[in-house]
Amino acid sequence: MEIAGLDGRFGEEYRVAAFIPDDLPESIDLPASTWQAIAHAMAAVSRLDAVSHLVPNPMFVARIDTRREALGTSALEGTFGELPELLTAEEQRGVAAARIEPRLREILNYAEAAELAYQTIRSRPISLSLLDELQAIIVRGGASDGADAGTLRRTPVFIGDPGRGISEARFVPPPPGPHLRGLCLRWVQWLSAEEPRRSIPLLGRIALAHYQFESIHPYLDGNGRIGRLVAILQMLEEGVLRSPVLSISSWLRHRDRDYRDHLLRVSESGDFAPWIEFIATAFDEEATMSLRRIESLLELRGHIVDRVKTELPRARLAVTIAEDLIAFPVLTVAAVERRYGKSNPATRAAVGSLAEIGVLEQMNDATYARVYGSREVLRLIEE
Repeated sequence: MEIAGLDGRFGEEYRVAAFIPDDLPESIDLPASTWQAIAHAMAAVSRLDAVSHLVPNPMFVARIDTRREALGTSALEGTFGELPELLTAEEQRGVAAARIEPRLREILNYAEAAELAYQTIRSRPISLSLLDELQAIIVRGGASDGADAGTLRRTPVFIGDPGRGISEARFVPPPPGPHLRGLCLRWVQWLSAEEPRRSIPLLGRIALAHYQFESIHPYLDGNGRIGRLVAILQMLEEGVLRSPVLSISSWLRHRDRDYRDHLLRVSESGDFAPWIEFIATAFDEEATMSLRRIESLLELRGHIVDRVKTELPRARLAVTIAEDLIAFPVLTVAAVERRYGKSNPATRAAVGSLAEIGVLEQMNDATYARVYGSREVLRLIEE
């Protein structure tokens, strides 16, 4: 569809062709190699799901994977952070919120949106209203916050080099208005339609849904992050994963150019098979890595807890903190006090004892508002 307007950045009029994708198919023919990639990936995901439920509290592992996903998916959009500083900012949130850097606040927004989505998907299907709600959280307090937050965009968008004019855009999504809303509504309907679910394997539907969402580009900001979140929601909704212990954004981040090239080639060729294989490989390799990480964390957790029980046999709170380090490897006394509902003196004593025996170490130079962490746990999580 041809669209025209004025590019206010350069004071130039433009006339370009916007891409209106066909609706997603109800069935699809795939080569044997694609079926094989899907089967291999789903086996890896199933193994991950089984092992994750050997963890005393699977949501502890899910909490860290959500933060890993927050970092990876934000990095794909140009917002970078490191896990220790993100966890530190989260522990201090609400106490020293004004000191949290905007880039970290943006990543924390994603983590908040993801956790809301994971809780909601158990009782509420993926819908435009849910995505609107998530998008508003993701952009909250940032440059894209405003009247359009939580709503379908009302202006055109262009994908390409921000230093070049619109006529040189790499990709132009559908313009706002009836076409955009119609595409979004049909996309949501397709997610739960009976025939695609019967005819297309789940990973194929995840890949197709992600392609379509990115092509439609329904929001002014946050499309990539929401689209990648939807992939995990589809797995949770269909029961393939019981907890959100998997993320693929870090894998995609290291293959950013291939990721974006695959999306563009689908629009150019209409051939979904290479794209589906690419996404299947992402799930396969990340599920395998997540499985290894969980096994290593469980082994380390056992060693740490045994050590604390031996060296601090009467310190029950210290043992509890040690048991939960795989979910909360960075902490402050105030955060621990809130988490377990213990008194400040008891909490200070427990954290101090863990620091004395080397399970925790101070990670900042502060005399007050000290931040402690387990570098052993962080090292495993970041691998």
